[in-house]
Amino acid sequence: MAKVHMKRIEIITLITDAKSVVERLQRRGVVDLIQYQPTDGADKFEKIDATQSISLFERNSSTVQQALDVLNEYVPEKNSLLSSFSPRIGITTAEFAKMADNTESSMRKAYEIISLDRKIDEHRVNLKSLYNAIEALESWRPLGVPMRFKGTAQTKAFIGTLPGLWDRQKLLSAIKSTPDKPLAADVQIIYSYREQSGIFLLCHKEYEQDCERVLREIGFALPAQMTDKIPAEAIAGYEAEIKRIRHEIESLTNTICKMADVRNQLVFTLDYLSMRIDKYRALEQFAVTRRTMIIEGYVPADKSETLAAELMQKYTICVTVSEPSEQDQPPVAFKNAMPVAAIEDITESYSMPSKDDVDPNPVMAVFYYLFFGLMLSDAGYGLIMTIATALILHFKKPEGNMRRNMQKFMLCGMSTVFWGALFGSWFGDIVSVVSLNFFGNEVILAPIWFNPVNDPMKLLMFSLVLGFIQVVAGLGVKFYMLWHNGNRLDAVLDVGLWWVVFAGIVLIIMPTAINTALPLDQIGIAVASAGAIGLVATQGRNSKGIFGKILGGIGSLYDITGYFSDILSYCRLMALGLVTGIIGSVVNNIGSLKGGGIGGAVMLTLVFIAGHSINLGINALGAYVHCNRLQYVEFFSKFYEGGGRLYSPLRVNTKMYKFKEEHTNV
Repeated sequence: MAKVHMKRIEIITLITDAKSVVERLQRRGVVDLIQYQPTDGADKFEKIDATQSISLFERNSSTVQQALDVLNEYVPEKNSLLSSFSPRIGITTAEFAKMADNTESSMRKAYEIISLDRKIDEHRVNLKSLYNAIEALESWRPLGVPMRFKGTAQTKAFIGTLPGLWDRQKLLSAIKSTPDKPLAADVQIIYSYREQSGIFLLCHKEYEQDCERVLREIGFALPAQMTDKIPAEAIAGYEAEIKRIRHEIESLTNTICKMADVRNQLVFTLDYLSMRIDKYRALEQFAVTRRTMIIEGYVPADKSETLAAELMQKYTICVTVSEPSEQDQPPVAFKNAMPVAAIEDITESYSMPSKDDVDPNPVMAVFYYLFFGLMLSDAGYGLIMTIATALILHFKKPEGNMRRNMQKFMLCGMSTVFWGALFGSWFGDIVSVVSLNFFGNEVILAPIWFNPVNDPMKLLMFSLVLGFIQVVAGLGVKFYMLWHNGNRLDAVLDVGLWWVVFAGIVLIIMPTAINTALPLDQIGIAVASAGAIGLVATQGRNSKGIFGKILGGIGSLYDITGYFSDILSYCRLMALGLVTGIIGSVVNNIGSLKGGGIGGAVMLTLVFIAGHSINLGINALGAYVHCNRLQYVEFFSKFYEGGGRLYSPLRVNTKMYKFKEEHTNV
């Protein structure tokens, strides 16, 4: 259980075999490539510029993804809620090559699907315009002349709107009561609303300018929608056009739906293009001559010999495997068995260890599972997590990070069952509530240890003790690292003396917890003082001058405040553990307000499912977040440097398909 031992690998292959070699390395997925840096003769080497090819593949990939999004919109794939846990589909290299031959056909299908979708979008835009036109003309439907009607040879027509509510008599009065002369005109109110009225005014040519002036004064405006047809006829034409467009949209939609059978081929094409992008990005890191290509990278030591033998067996090639030099920065990968392997992603999310760091996962795993279960602390919730994740692992067989997460939460669920049983919490106090309300005889599942709700101080002290143990364990990892790297004096002085101080503090506190005739408090004061004196005398040893050494030693004692602050952070173990049980009991009490009977059973069932689902979701998330925080801030800060590079080999990064490799141990 440690970091994977990496070796440096250099491959020199003929240009004629380069494509096949890179594809084989990609399928094996074990070589973390690095940029080749020639030491001499640099003028003989060239770099491959694959920018245009990568851009083309990325555009094609975007096109295929867009086509898939269109298919998923019109013909949603019928997947179960658990489909995301399913592993990828395995195919042989022969099957892959056969499906890859259809890539051009897939691209044509993708462009066709996108084109059909764009036509549908255009039709929908036109539909919206037509509906807006009908809406604008609907109030003008009673008008018996076209909207653009200007009048006859002897008359002038005005068709438009006036602000406010108007009737025929009011409008005639406004027109004919001019100070200059009465105007001869006739009007028709087409519609009249509170905000606006539509009018049709017809006058003799002689009065055109006067009518126009009067209308302008009272707020006349042309209609928003103008047509050369009578409004009723225009509306009928628009409705016919809408019907035609809707039929066209239906036809285009059916065409897209009939293309649903190309979905799998499009998904494969997306995976194929992803592989091509990764491959060409890798090519940019290689150096080439007229006849050869040089590939450099890192490979796990236990896979290096097998890979080298396979390459040399299949190609005319030179493969050199060597130990990294002191200047090299090999990538970092972990090699742990379960249950430690399941929490490796917690460390990866923080930072990979540096060359001098040890793998923190074995030590962290003990505390991680312990703390998660303590914070969730309900055996019922733990059972749900354990059973659900176990079923997913057994039946769906997820792979990669999904499998690791399911294993992690299954183990966290087991820890939750353990702590829940110790604290007597099974979906809160549901057994007590059901037995009392429906059977008249209260049955209490007694805690194996104690009930934190009744004795929160006991849980608080226990949480602080666990925190103290993890802090000391973190210092223990630091001691091991210093000792293992040859800094044994630093290990004793920088860590061992703090252990002496902590041992003295523990002895001082012990009389408050146990009865003993021994003067443990006095012994503890002496031990802690000895440790403190040792720290003052040694922690400034790297400073210059006697005063610097003294001040450095005295200042080191201030670190004890940081240790106490870290230990106090573990109060969150108590807080979250209490919250889960208390909220669970509150949910049960709310569900039992109706008492027994059928109505009470229905209410309790509904409240139970909803309330405990929310409680489980929120508190499981809280336990996950705070458990990670305790590792990152309180634990890693004691010894962990980080800054390493994650092992990222050239591999087949696909979503749906993976290679089934036969007869290989790589």
